[in-house]
Amino acid sequence: MEDRWIALGIGVLVLGLFLWNRLRLEIVGLLALVAVVLSGLVPLEVAVSGFANEALLTVAAMFVLSAGLVRTGGADALARLLGKLARGSELRLLAASLVLVIPFSAFVNNTPVVAVMIPVVLGLCREMGAAPSRFLMPISFASQLGGTLTLIGTSTNLLIAGLVVDLGLPEFHLFEVTLPAGVLMLLGAFYLLTIGRWLCPTRRSADDLVQRYELRDYLATLVVPAGSALAGQTLRQLGFQQRFGLQVLRIDSVRRRAHAPGPDAELHEGDRLLVEGKATDIAKVREQEGLDLVAEGEARILEASEESEGTRWCELLVAPRSRWVGRRLAEVNLPARFGAMVLGVQRAGGAIQVQLPQVRLQSGDLLLVQIPTRDLARLHASRDLAVLGTLDVPADRRGKFWIALAVLGAVVASAAVGWLPILLAALLGCLALFLSGCLTPEEAYEEIDWSVLVLIATMLPLGVAMQKSGAAAWIAEQVLAVASPYGPIAALAGLYLLTSLLTEVISNNAAAVVLTPIAVATASGLGVSPMPLVVAVMLAASNSFMTPIGYQTNTFVFGPGSYRFSDYVRVGGPLNFLLVLAAPLVIPYFFPF
Repeated sequence: MEDRWIALGIGVLVLGLFLWNRLRLEIVGLLALVAVVLSGLVPLEVAVSGFANEALLTVAAMFVLSAGLVRTGGADALARLLGKLARGSELRLLAASLVLVIPFSAFVNNTPVVAVMIPVVLGLCREMGAAPSRFLMPISFASQLGGTLTLIGTSTNLLIAGLVVDLGLPEFHLFEVTLPAGVLMLLGAFYLLTIGRWLCPTRRSADDLVQRYELRDYLATLVVPAGSALAGQTLRQLGFQQRFGLQVLRIDSVRRRAHAPGPDAELHEGDRLLVEGKATDIAKVREQEGLDLVAEGEARILEASEESEGTRWCELLVAPRSRWVGRRLAEVNLPARFGAMVLGVQRAGGAIQVQLPQVRLQSGDLLLVQIPTRDLARLHASRDLAVLGTLDVPADRRGKFWIALAVLGAVVASAAVGWLPILLAALLGCLALFLSGCLTPEEAYEEIDWSVLVLIATMLPLGVAMQKSGAAAWIAEQVLAVASPYGPIAALAGLYLLTSLLTEVISNNAAAVVLTPIAVATASGLGVSPMPLVVAVMLAASNSFMTPIGYQTNTFVFGPGSYRFSDYVRVGGPLNFLLVLAAPLVIPYFFPF
Protein backbone atom coordinates (compact mmCIF):
# COMPACT_ATOMS: atom_id res chain seq x y z
CA MET A 1 0.00 0.00 0.00
CA GLU A 2 2.73 2.46 0.99
CA ASP A 3 4.75 1.70 -2.17
CA ARG A 4 1.72 2.49 -4.28
CA TRP A 5 1.37 5.97 -2.85
CA ILE A 6 5.10 6.64 -3.12
CA ALA A 7 5.03 5.64 -6.80
CA LEU A 8 1.96 7.80 -7.38
CA GLY A 9 3.65 10.72 -5.65
CA ILE A 10 6.76 10.37 -7.80
CA GLY A 11 4.61 10.08 -10.92
CA VAL A 12 2.63 13.23 -10.05
CA LEU A 13 5.85 15.12 -9.27
CA VAL A 14 7.45 14.08 -12.55
CA LEU A 15 4.31 14.96 -14.49
CA GLY A 16 4.23 18.36 -12.77
CA LEU A 17 7.85 19.01 -13.72
CA PHE A 18 7.10 18.13 -17.32
CA LEU A 19 4.15 20.54 -17.32
CA TRP A 20 6.25 23.23 -15.62
CA ASN A 21 8.65 22.99 -18.56
CA ARG A 22 11.50 24.80 -16.79
CA LEU A 23 13.85 21.83 -16.55
CA ARG A 24 15.25 19.89 -19.47
CA LEU A 25 13.46 16.59 -20.08
CA GLU A 26 16.53 14.48 -19.38
CA ILE A 27 17.03 16.21 -16.02
CA VAL A 28 13.47 15.32 -15.04
CA GLY A 29 14.13 11.76 -16.16
CA LEU A 30 17.24 11.53 -13.99
CA LEU A 31 15.25 12.87 -11.02
CA ALA A 32 12.65 10.13 -11.62
CA LEU A 33 15.34 7.43 -11.75
CA VAL A 34 17.00 8.61 -8.54
CA ALA A 35 13.63 8.91 -6.80
CA VAL A 36 12.48 5.34 -7.56
CA VAL A 37 15.86 3.97 -6.42
CA LEU A 38 16.07 6.00 -3.18
CA SER A 39 12.47 5.13 -2.32
CA GLY A 40 13.25 1.42 -2.68
CA LEU A 41 10.69 0.87 -5.43
CA VAL A 42 13.27 -0.36 -7.95
CA PRO A 43 16.74 -1.83 -7.23
CA LEU A 44 19.65 0.19 -8.60
CA GLU A 45 20.76 -2.56 -10.98
CA VAL A 46 17.26 -2.69 -12.49
CA ALA A 47 16.97 1.10 -12.69
CA VAL A 48 20.20 1.57 -14.64
CA SER A 49 19.47 -1.38 -16.92
CA GLY A 50 17.38 1.05 -18.98
CA PHE A 51 20.61 2.32 -20.52
CA ALA A 52 21.12 -1.15 -22.03
CA ASN A 53 17.50 -1.47 -23.11
CA GLU A 54 17.09 -2.86 -26.62
CA ALA A 55 14.59 -0.14 -27.57
CA LEU A 56 17.01 2.60 -26.56
CA LEU A 57 19.85 1.14 -28.59
CA THR A 58 17.55 0.71 -31.59
CA VAL A 59 16.48 4.37 -31.37
CA ALA A 60 20.15 5.41 -31.37
CA ALA A 61 20.88 3.22 -34.40
CA MET A 62 17.90 4.66 -36.29
CA PHE A 63 19.19 8.21 -35.71
CA VAL A 64 22.41 7.11 -37.39
CA LEU A 65 20.65 5.45 -40.33
CA SER A 66 18.59 8.63 -40.86
CA ALA A 67 21.77 10.70 -40.81
CA GLY A 68 23.27 8.51 -43.51
CA LEU A 69 20.50 9.51 -45.91
CA VAL A 70 20.73 13.22 -45.09
CA ARG A 71 24.53 13.42 -45.20
CA THR A 72 24.70 11.77 -48.62
CA GLY A 73 22.42 14.28 -50.33
CA GLY A 74 18.96 12.99 -49.51
CA ALA A 75 17.70 16.56 -49.15
CA ASP A 76 18.74 17.46 -52.68
CA ALA A 77 17.16 14.31 -54.13
CA LEU A 78 13.95 15.08 -52.23
CA ALA A 79 13.96 18.69 -53.45
CA ARG A 80 14.34 17.68 -57.09
CA LEU A 81 11.59 15.07 -56.82
CA LEU A 82 9.21 17.41 -55.00
CA GLY A 83 9.79 20.17 -57.56
CA LYS A 84 8.93 17.79 -60.41
CA LEU A 85 5.79 16.50 -58.70
CA ALA A 86 4.48 19.95 -57.67
CA ARG A 87 4.70 21.56 -61.14
CA GLY A 88 3.56 24.98 -59.96
CA SER A 89 0.31 23.93 -58.26
CA GLU A 90 -0.30 24.49 -54.55
CA LEU A 91 -2.55 21.43 -54.26
CA ARG A 92 0.00 19.25 -56.08
CA LEU A 93 2.78 20.61 -53.85
CA LEU A 94 0.81 19.71 -50.72
CA ALA A 95 -0.19 16.28 -52.05
CA ALA A 96 3.36 15.51 -53.22
CA SER A 97 4.75 16.61 -49.84
CA LEU A 98 2.44 14.20 -48.02
CA VAL A 99 3.20 11.37 -50.46
CA LEU A 100 6.93 11.80 -49.82
CA VAL A 101 6.89 12.58 -46.09
CA ILE A 102 4.52 9.83 -44.86
CA PRO A 103 6.40 6.75 -46.17
CA PHE A 104 9.78 8.36 -45.44
CA SER A 105 8.76 9.01 -41.82
CA ALA A 106 7.74 5.37 -41.43
CA PHE A 107 11.40 4.33 -41.61
CA VAL A 108 13.38 7.47 -40.79
CA ASN A 109 13.12 9.63 -37.68
CA ASN A 110 10.55 12.29 -38.57
CA THR A 111 12.45 15.27 -37.16
CA PRO A 112 15.21 15.15 -39.80
CA VAL A 113 12.56 14.47 -42.46
CA VAL A 114 10.78 17.74 -41.58
CA ALA A 115 14.13 19.52 -41.22
CA VAL A 116 14.93 18.50 -44.80
CA MET A 117 11.49 19.52 -46.09
CA ILE A 118 11.42 23.03 -44.60
CA PRO A 119 14.08 24.66 -46.83
CA VAL A 120 12.82 22.69 -49.85
CA VAL A 121 9.23 23.86 -49.39
CA LEU A 122 10.27 27.44 -48.60
CA GLY A 123 12.27 27.58 -51.81
CA LEU A 124 9.37 26.21 -53.88
CA CYS A 125 6.93 28.60 -52.18
CA ARG A 126 9.10 31.56 -53.13
CA GLU A 127 9.24 30.37 -56.72
CA MET A 128 5.45 29.88 -56.83
CA GLY A 129 4.54 32.97 -54.79
CA ALA A 130 2.73 30.74 -52.28
CA ALA A 131 2.47 31.08 -48.50
CA PRO A 132 4.64 28.57 -46.56
CA SER A 133 2.01 28.56 -43.80
CA ARG A 134 -0.24 26.56 -46.13
CA PHE A 135 2.19 23.63 -46.22
CA LEU A 136 4.53 23.40 -43.23
CA MET A 137 1.96 22.49 -40.58
CA PRO A 138 0.39 19.72 -42.72
CA ILE A 139 3.90 18.38 -43.38
CA SER A 140 4.62 18.27 -39.65
CA PHE A 141 1.33 16.46 -38.98
CA ALA A 142 1.93 14.05 -41.87
CA SER A 143 5.36 13.12 -40.50
CA GLN A 144 3.74 12.17 -37.19
CA LEU A 145 1.09 10.06 -38.94
CA GLY A 146 3.78 8.36 -41.02
CA GLY A 147 5.96 7.71 -37.98
CA THR A 148 3.28 5.50 -36.43
CA LEU A 149 3.25 3.07 -39.37
CA THR A 150 6.19 0.95 -38.23
CA LEU A 151 7.94 0.08 -35.03
CA ILE A 152 11.03 2.08 -36.07
CA GLY A 153 9.15 5.13 -37.35
CA THR A 154 9.30 6.97 -34.05
CA SER A 155 11.15 6.62 -30.78
CA THR A 156 7.81 6.37 -28.95
CA ASN A 157 6.89 3.13 -30.72
CA LEU A 158 10.25 1.62 -29.84
CA LEU A 159 9.99 2.83 -26.26
CA ILE A 160 6.57 1.22 -25.73
CA ALA A 161 7.75 -1.94 -27.46
CA GLY A 162 10.59 -2.19 -24.95
CA LEU A 163 8.37 -1.30 -22.01
CA VAL A 164 5.71 -3.95 -22.72
CA VAL A 165 8.37 -6.65 -22.78
CA ASP A 166 9.45 -5.52 -19.29
CA LEU A 167 5.78 -5.73 -18.28
CA GLY A 168 5.54 -9.35 -19.45
CA LEU A 169 3.79 -8.89 -22.81
CA PRO A 170 4.89 -10.37 -26.16
CA GLU A 171 7.37 -8.49 -28.32
CA PHE A 172 6.12 -6.18 -31.08
CA HIS A 173 7.22 -6.89 -34.65
CA LEU A 174 8.26 -4.29 -37.23
CA PHE A 175 4.92 -3.98 -39.05
CA GLU A 176 2.61 -5.13 -36.24
CA VAL A 177 0.83 -1.75 -35.92
CA THR A 178 0.95 -0.87 -39.62
CA LEU A 179 -2.66 -1.77 -40.47
CA PRO A 180 -4.51 0.22 -37.75
CA ALA A 181 -1.96 3.05 -38.02
CA GLY A 182 -2.40 3.00 -41.80
CA VAL A 183 -6.18 3.47 -41.56
CA LEU A 184 -5.75 6.41 -39.18
CA MET A 185 -3.02 7.81 -41.43
CA LEU A 186 -5.30 7.70 -44.49
CA LEU A 187 -8.04 9.50 -42.55
CA GLY A 188 -5.54 12.11 -41.42
CA ALA A 189 -4.08 12.59 -44.91
CA PHE A 190 -7.57 13.02 -46.40
CA TYR A 191 -8.34 15.63 -43.74
CA LEU A 192 -5.09 17.53 -44.43
CA LEU A 193 -5.80 17.63 -48.17
CA THR A 194 -9.38 18.88 -47.67
CA ILE A 195 -10.63 20.49 -44.46
CA GLY A 196 -7.19 20.99 -42.98
CA ARG A 197 -6.00 22.72 -46.15
CA TRP A 198 -8.86 25.18 -45.94
CA LEU A 199 -8.23 25.86 -42.26
CA CYS A 200 -4.50 26.54 -42.66
CA PRO A 201 -3.71 30.27 -42.44
CA THR A 202 -2.34 32.23 -45.38
CA ARG A 203 0.54 34.32 -44.11
CA ARG A 204 3.01 35.50 -46.70
CA SER A 205 6.42 36.29 -45.32
CA ALA A 206 7.62 39.76 -46.21
CA ASP A 207 9.94 39.66 -49.20
CA ASP A 208 12.04 42.42 -47.68
CA LEU A 209 14.22 40.74 -45.03
CA VAL A 210 14.94 44.11 -43.42
CA GLN A 211 11.24 44.78 -42.92
CA ARG A 212 10.50 41.23 -41.74
CA TYR A 213 13.10 41.39 -38.99
CA GLU A 214 12.16 44.99 -38.08
CA LEU A 215 15.68 46.24 -38.62
CA ARG A 216 14.76 49.67 -39.94
CA ASP A 217 14.36 51.10 -36.47
CA TYR A 218 17.82 50.23 -35.28
CA LEU A 219 20.33 50.20 -38.13
CA ALA A 220 22.28 53.38 -38.75
CA THR A 221 25.51 54.64 -40.26
CA LEU A 222 27.77 56.66 -37.96
CA VAL A 223 30.79 58.67 -39.11
CA VAL A 224 33.97 59.37 -37.14
CA PRO A 225 34.37 63.15 -37.73
CA ALA A 226 37.68 64.92 -38.36
CA GLY A 227 39.58 65.61 -35.15
CA SER A 228 37.57 63.06 -33.16
CA ALA A 229 39.21 61.60 -30.05
CA LEU A 230 38.00 58.18 -31.22
CA ALA A 231 40.54 58.07 -34.05
CA GLY A 232 43.27 55.57 -33.24
CA GLN A 233 41.16 53.63 -30.70
CA THR A 234 39.97 50.05 -31.19
CA LEU A 235 36.41 48.78 -30.94
CA ARG A 236 37.44 46.90 -27.80
CA GLN A 237 38.60 50.13 -26.16
CA LEU A 238 35.43 51.95 -27.12
CA GLY A 239 33.20 49.12 -25.85
CA PHE A 240 30.33 49.74 -28.26
CA GLN A 241 28.63 46.49 -27.31
CA GLN A 242 29.34 46.53 -23.58
CA ARG A 243 28.54 50.21 -22.98
CA PHE A 244 25.84 50.88 -25.54
CA GLY A 245 24.52 47.47 -26.63
CA LEU A 246 25.50 48.20 -30.25
CA GLN A 247 27.09 45.86 -32.76
CA VAL A 248 29.40 47.23 -35.42
CA LEU A 249 28.45 45.34 -38.57
CA ARG A 250 30.85 47.01 -40.99
CA ILE A 251 33.49 49.70 -41.23
CA ASP A 252 33.85 51.64 -44.52
CA SER A 253 36.62 54.07 -45.37
CA VAL A 254 38.71 55.12 -48.33
CA ARG A 255 41.37 52.59 -47.31
CA ARG A 256 39.28 49.53 -46.38
CA ARG A 257 35.93 47.79 -46.06
CA ALA A 258 35.73 45.47 -43.05
CA HIS A 259 32.70 43.18 -42.61
CA ALA A 260 32.04 41.93 -39.07
CA PRO A 261 35.13 43.72 -37.75
CA GLY A 262 36.87 42.17 -34.76
CA PRO A 263 37.39 43.88 -31.40
CA ASP A 264 40.90 44.96 -32.39
CA ALA A 265 39.75 46.91 -35.46
CA GLU A 266 41.09 50.47 -35.24
CA LEU A 267 39.05 53.56 -36.13
CA HIS A 268 40.26 56.45 -38.28
CA GLU A 269 38.89 59.87 -39.17
CA GLY A 270 36.17 59.60 -41.79
CA ASP A 271 35.36 55.95 -41.07
CA ARG A 272 31.72 55.05 -41.59
CA LEU A 273 30.35 52.51 -39.09
CA LEU A 274 27.21 50.51 -39.84
CA VAL A 275 25.85 49.76 -36.36
CA GLU A 276 22.87 47.82 -35.04
CA GLY A 277 21.00 48.57 -31.85
CA LYS A 278 18.03 50.32 -30.31
CA ALA A 279 17.28 53.83 -31.53
CA THR A 280 17.80 55.18 -28.00
CA ASP A 281 21.22 53.52 -27.81
CA ILE A 282 22.24 54.93 -31.18
CA ALA A 283 21.21 58.39 -29.98
CA LYS A 284 23.21 57.88 -26.78
CA VAL A 285 26.44 56.96 -28.57
CA ARG A 286 26.06 59.95 -30.88
CA GLU A 287 25.72 62.29 -27.94
CA GLN A 288 28.47 60.81 -25.74
CA GLU A 289 31.07 60.03 -28.41
CA GLY A 290 30.41 62.89 -30.83
CA LEU A 291 29.72 60.73 -33.88
CA ASP A 292 27.81 62.04 -36.86
CA LEU A 293 24.66 60.21 -37.95
CA VAL A 294 24.49 59.81 -41.73
CA ALA A 295 21.31 57.79 -42.05
CA GLU A 296 18.60 56.86 -39.62
CA GLY A 297 15.67 54.44 -39.86
CA GLU A 298 15.76 53.44 -43.53
CA ALA A 299 19.54 53.70 -43.67
CA ARG A 300 21.82 52.51 -46.40
CA ILE A 301 21.43 48.95 -45.22
CA LEU A 302 24.35 47.34 -46.98
CA GLU A 303 23.53 49.33 -50.12
CA ALA A 304 19.88 48.31 -50.11
CA SER A 305 20.69 44.78 -49.02
CA GLU A 306 23.12 44.11 -51.86
CA GLU A 307 25.34 41.07 -51.50
CA SER A 308 28.86 42.21 -52.19
CA GLU A 309 32.45 41.55 -51.30
CA GLY A 310 31.83 37.78 -51.20
CA THR A 311 29.14 37.98 -48.52
CA ARG A 312 25.43 37.31 -48.62
CA TRP A 313 22.33 37.56 -46.49
CA CYS A 314 20.54 34.37 -45.53
CA GLU A 315 18.20 32.94 -42.93
CA LEU A 316 19.17 30.20 -40.50
CA LEU A 317 16.86 27.95 -38.50
CA VAL A 318 17.92 26.74 -35.05
CA ALA A 319 17.67 22.96 -35.24
CA PRO A 320 15.76 20.99 -32.54
CA ARG A 321 18.92 19.15 -31.47
CA SER A 322 21.22 22.15 -31.76
CA ARG A 323 23.84 22.31 -29.02
CA TRP A 324 23.19 26.06 -28.85
CA VAL A 325 19.57 25.86 -27.69
CA GLY A 326 19.35 27.73 -24.39
CA ARG A 327 22.60 29.63 -24.94
CA ARG A 328 22.95 33.37 -25.56
CA LEU A 329 24.02 34.61 -28.97
CA ALA A 330 27.02 36.21 -27.29
CA GLU A 331 28.12 32.75 -26.07
CA VAL A 332 27.58 31.12 -29.45
CA ASN A 333 29.72 33.86 -31.08
CA LEU A 334 28.82 33.19 -34.71
CA PRO A 335 31.16 35.94 -36.01
CA ALA A 336 34.17 34.13 -34.55
CA ARG A 337 32.99 30.65 -35.59
CA PHE A 338 31.77 31.34 -39.13
CA GLY A 339 32.23 35.06 -39.81
CA ALA A 340 28.43 35.37 -39.61
CA MET A 341 27.00 38.62 -38.25
CA VAL A 342 23.52 38.19 -36.76
CA LEU A 343 21.28 41.07 -37.85
CA GLY A 344 17.95 39.95 -36.41
CA VAL A 345 16.08 37.11 -34.72
CA GLN A 346 12.51 35.95 -35.23
CA ARG A 347 10.59 33.80 -32.80
CA ALA A 348 7.02 32.61 -33.32
CA GLY A 349 6.74 34.80 -36.41
CA GLY A 350 7.78 38.05 -34.70
CA ALA A 351 11.06 39.91 -34.46
CA ILE A 352 12.75 39.93 -31.06
CA GLN A 353 13.26 43.50 -29.92
CA VAL A 354 16.03 43.10 -27.35
CA GLN A 355 19.79 43.40 -27.52
CA LEU A 356 20.76 40.50 -29.74
CA PRO A 357 23.80 39.32 -27.75
CA GLN A 358 21.47 38.59 -24.80
CA VAL A 359 18.94 36.53 -26.80
CA ARG A 360 18.77 32.91 -25.61
CA LEU A 361 18.24 30.70 -28.64
CA GLN A 362 15.28 28.35 -28.80
CA SER A 363 14.50 25.52 -31.19
CA GLY A 364 12.75 26.97 -34.24
CA ASP A 365 14.23 30.48 -33.97
CA LEU A 366 15.07 32.16 -37.27
CA LEU A 367 18.29 34.17 -37.56
CA LEU A 368 18.98 36.71 -40.27
CA VAL A 369 22.73 36.78 -40.86
CA GLN A 370 25.29 38.26 -43.19
CA ILE A 371 27.99 35.68 -43.86
CA PRO A 372 30.92 35.20 -46.25
CA THR A 373 29.74 32.90 -49.03
CA ARG A 374 32.76 30.64 -48.56
CA ASP A 375 31.67 29.86 -44.97
CA LEU A 376 28.09 28.83 -45.79
CA ALA A 377 28.90 25.17 -46.44
CA ARG A 378 30.90 24.92 -43.21
CA LEU A 379 28.06 26.45 -41.18
CA HIS A 380 25.47 24.17 -42.81
CA ALA A 381 27.61 21.12 -42.09
CA SER A 382 27.57 21.93 -38.36
CA ARG A 383 23.92 20.73 -38.19
CA ASP A 384 23.20 23.24 -35.43
CA LEU A 385 21.70 25.71 -37.90
CA ALA A 386 19.79 24.89 -41.09
CA VAL A 387 20.16 27.25 -44.06
CA LEU A 388 16.72 28.17 -45.42
CA GLY A 389 15.62 29.01 -48.92
CA THR A 390 17.27 28.12 -52.19
CA LEU A 391 20.87 28.63 -51.16
CA ASP A 392 23.22 26.30 -53.00
CA VAL A 393 24.95 24.41 -50.21
CA PRO A 394 26.49 21.30 -51.78
CA ALA A 395 26.02 17.98 -50.00
CA ASP A 396 29.09 15.87 -49.32
CA ARG A 397 29.24 12.30 -50.63
CA ARG A 398 26.31 12.96 -52.94
CA GLY A 399 27.04 9.88 -55.04
CA LYS A 400 26.64 7.58 -52.05
CA PHE A 401 22.98 8.41 -51.44
CA TRP A 402 21.87 5.18 -53.10
CA ILE A 403 24.21 3.20 -50.88
CA ALA A 404 22.67 4.77 -47.77
CA LEU A 405 19.17 4.13 -49.14
CA ALA A 406 20.05 0.50 -49.91
CA VAL A 407 21.44 0.02 -46.40
CA LEU A 408 18.22 1.32 -44.85
CA GLY A 409 16.17 -0.89 -47.16
CA ALA A 410 18.22 -3.94 -46.19
CA VAL A 411 17.75 -3.18 -42.49
CA VAL A 412 13.98 -2.91 -42.90
CA ALA A 413 13.73 -6.03 -45.08
CA SER A 414 15.84 -8.23 -42.80
CA ALA A 415 13.85 -7.17 -39.74
CA ALA A 416 10.51 -7.53 -41.55
CA VAL A 417 11.02 -11.12 -42.70
CA GLY A 418 12.57 -12.15 -39.39
CA TRP A 419 16.10 -12.85 -40.61
CA LEU A 420 17.55 -10.65 -37.86
CA PRO A 421 16.26 -8.86 -34.75
CA ILE A 422 15.60 -5.17 -35.41
CA LEU A 423 18.47 -4.03 -33.17
CA LEU A 424 21.04 -6.31 -34.79
CA ALA A 425 19.90 -5.34 -38.29
CA ALA A 426 20.12 -1.63 -37.39
CA LEU A 427 23.61 -2.01 -35.89
CA LEU A 428 24.81 -3.85 -38.99
CA GLY A 429 23.32 -1.03 -41.07
CA CYS A 430 25.28 1.56 -39.07
CA LEU A 431 28.46 -0.47 -39.60
CA ALA A 432 27.78 -0.60 -43.35
CA LEU A 433 27.40 3.21 -43.46
CA PHE A 434 30.74 3.67 -41.72
CA LEU A 435 32.61 1.16 -43.90
CA SER A 436 31.14 2.54 -47.13
CA GLY A 437 32.11 6.11 -46.25
CA CYS A 438 28.51 7.38 -46.17
CA LEU A 439 28.99 8.60 -42.62
CA THR A 440 31.78 8.97 -40.09
CA PRO A 441 31.46 8.01 -36.41
CA GLU A 442 31.98 11.66 -35.47
CA GLU A 443 29.03 12.68 -37.64
CA ALA A 444 26.95 9.88 -36.14
CA TYR A 445 27.60 11.20 -32.63
CA GLU A 446 26.40 14.64 -33.76
CA GLU A 447 23.19 13.28 -35.24
CA ILE A 448 22.05 11.20 -32.26
CA ASP A 449 19.55 13.01 -30.07
CA TRP A 450 21.13 12.13 -26.73
CA SER A 451 18.39 13.88 -24.75
CA VAL A 452 15.82 11.42 -26.14
CA LEU A 453 18.01 8.45 -25.25
CA VAL A 454 18.59 9.68 -21.70
CA LEU A 455 14.87 10.36 -21.27
CA ILE A 456 13.97 6.85 -22.43
CA ALA A 457 16.56 5.17 -20.20
CA THR A 458 15.67 7.17 -17.10
CA MET A 459 11.88 6.98 -17.48
CA LEU A 460 11.68 3.21 -17.99
CA PRO A 461 12.23 2.50 -14.24
CA LEU A 462 9.28 4.76 -13.38
CA GLY A 463 7.03 2.65 -15.61
CA VAL A 464 8.22 -0.51 -13.88
CA ALA A 465 7.72 1.10 -10.45
CA MET A 466 4.17 2.17 -11.36
CA GLN A 467 3.34 -1.38 -12.42
CA LYS A 468 4.97 -3.38 -9.63
CA SER A 469 3.91 -1.09 -6.77
CA GLY A 470 0.24 -1.30 -7.73
CA ALA A 471 0.01 2.40 -8.61
CA ALA A 472 -0.93 1.66 -12.21
CA ALA A 473 -3.57 -0.83 -11.05
CA TRP A 474 -5.04 1.79 -8.70
CA ILE A 475 -5.29 4.36 -11.51
CA ALA A 476 -6.80 1.66 -13.72
CA GLU A 477 -9.46 1.04 -11.08
CA GLN A 478 -10.46 4.70 -11.28
CA VAL A 479 -10.61 4.49 -15.07
CA LEU A 480 -12.66 1.30 -14.85
CA ALA A 481 -15.12 2.91 -12.44
CA VAL A 482 -16.04 5.29 -15.26
CA ALA A 483 -15.53 3.09 -18.31
CA SER A 484 -16.62 -0.39 -17.15
CA PRO A 485 -20.36 0.22 -17.63
CA TYR A 486 -19.62 0.94 -21.30
CA GLY A 487 -17.14 -1.87 -21.96
CA PRO A 488 -13.57 -2.06 -23.25
CA ILE A 489 -14.30 0.15 -26.27
CA ALA A 490 -15.00 3.05 -23.92
CA ALA A 491 -11.82 2.32 -21.96
CA LEU A 492 -9.81 2.36 -25.19
CA ALA A 493 -11.40 5.64 -26.27
CA GLY A 494 -10.70 7.18 -22.88
CA LEU A 495 -7.05 6.08 -22.92
CA TYR A 496 -6.57 7.35 -26.47
CA LEU A 497 -8.10 10.71 -25.55
CA LEU A 498 -6.08 10.97 -22.31
CA THR A 499 -2.82 10.12 -24.08
CA SER A 500 -3.60 12.50 -26.92
CA LEU A 501 -4.22 15.39 -24.52
CA LEU A 502 -1.26 14.59 -22.29
CA THR A 503 1.19 14.44 -25.19
CA GLU A 504 0.15 17.98 -26.20
CA VAL A 505 1.76 19.43 -23.08
CA ILE A 506 4.56 17.00 -22.18
CA SER A 507 7.01 14.86 -24.13
CA ASN A 508 5.33 12.09 -26.12
CA ASN A 509 7.85 9.62 -24.69
CA ALA A 510 7.04 10.74 -21.16
CA ALA A 511 3.30 10.36 -21.80
CA ALA A 512 3.91 6.86 -23.17
CA VAL A 513 5.89 5.76 -20.10
CA VAL A 514 3.23 7.06 -17.70
CA LEU A 515 0.22 5.58 -19.51
CA THR A 516 1.46 2.23 -20.85
CA PRO A 517 1.43 0.51 -17.42
CA ILE A 518 -2.03 1.98 -16.82
CA ALA A 519 -3.22 0.51 -20.13
CA VAL A 520 -1.94 -2.94 -19.15
CA ALA A 521 -3.53 -2.74 -15.69
CA THR A 522 -6.84 -1.52 -17.16
CA ALA A 523 -6.97 -4.49 -19.54
CA SER A 524 -6.28 -6.84 -16.62
CA GLY A 525 -9.15 -5.31 -14.68
CA LEU A 526 -11.49 -5.72 -17.63
CA GLY A 527 -10.31 -9.26 -18.29
CA VAL A 528 -9.39 -8.50 -21.91
CA SER A 529 -6.22 -8.51 -23.99
CA PRO A 530 -3.96 -5.54 -23.21
CA MET A 531 -2.74 -5.20 -26.81
CA PRO A 532 -5.54 -2.92 -28.14
CA LEU A 533 -5.12 -0.55 -25.20
CA VAL A 534 -1.32 -0.52 -25.56
CA VAL A 535 -1.63 0.17 -29.29
CA ALA A 536 -4.04 3.02 -28.51
CA VAL A 537 -1.43 4.62 -26.23
CA MET A 538 1.29 4.01 -28.85
CA LEU A 539 -0.62 5.70 -31.67
CA ALA A 540 -2.03 8.55 -29.59
CA ALA A 541 1.34 9.43 -28.04
CA SER A 542 2.88 9.96 -31.49
CA ASN A 543 0.04 12.09 -32.88
CA SER A 544 0.26 15.56 -31.34
CA PHE A 545 -1.47 18.24 -33.37
CA MET A 546 -3.00 20.90 -31.12
CA THR A 547 0.04 22.78 -29.77
CA PRO A 548 3.43 23.86 -31.13
CA ILE A 549 5.16 22.33 -28.10
CA GLY A 550 3.67 18.83 -28.10
CA TYR A 551 6.03 17.46 -30.74
CA GLN A 552 9.43 18.56 -32.03
CA THR A 553 8.31 18.89 -35.64
CA ASN A 554 5.47 21.23 -34.60
CA THR A 555 8.00 23.46 -32.86
CA PHE A 556 10.32 23.27 -35.84
CA VAL A 557 7.77 24.68 -38.35
CA PHE A 558 6.37 27.30 -35.94
CA GLY A 559 8.78 30.09 -36.92
CA PRO A 560 9.25 29.39 -40.66
CA GLY A 561 5.47 29.13 -41.10
CA SER A 562 4.79 32.35 -39.13
CA TYR A 563 2.19 30.42 -37.14
CA ARG A 564 0.36 31.39 -33.97
CA PHE A 565 -0.60 29.09 -31.11
CA SER A 566 -4.25 29.32 -32.14
CA ASP A 567 -3.43 27.98 -35.62
CA TYR A 568 -2.53 24.60 -34.13
CA VAL A 569 -5.80 24.47 -32.22
CA ARG A 570 -7.82 25.41 -35.32
CA VAL A 571 -6.11 22.99 -37.71
CA GLY A 572 -4.94 20.25 -35.33
CA GLY A 573 -7.97 20.17 -33.05
CA PRO A 574 -10.41 18.70 -35.60
CA LEU A 575 -7.73 16.19 -36.68
CA ASN A 576 -7.28 15.07 -33.08
CA PHE A 577 -11.05 14.77 -32.67
CA LEU A 578 -11.34 12.74 -35.90
CA LEU A 579 -8.71 10.23 -34.74
CA VAL A 580 -10.22 9.98 -31.24
CA LEU A 581 -13.52 8.96 -32.86
CA ALA A 582 -11.90 6.56 -35.33
CA ALA A 583 -9.35 4.82 -33.06
CA PRO A 584 -11.89 2.86 -30.90
CA LEU A 585 -13.42 1.47 -34.09
CA VAL A 586 -10.21 0.77 -36.01
CA ILE A 587 -7.82 -0.63 -33.38
CA PRO A 588 -10.05 -3.47 -32.04
CA TYR A 589 -10.68 -4.63 -35.61
CA PHE A 590 -6.98 -5.50 -35.96
CA PHE A 591 -6.25 -6.18 -32.27
CA PRO A 592 -9.34 -7.90 -30.82
CA PHE A 593 -10.06 -7.73 -27.12
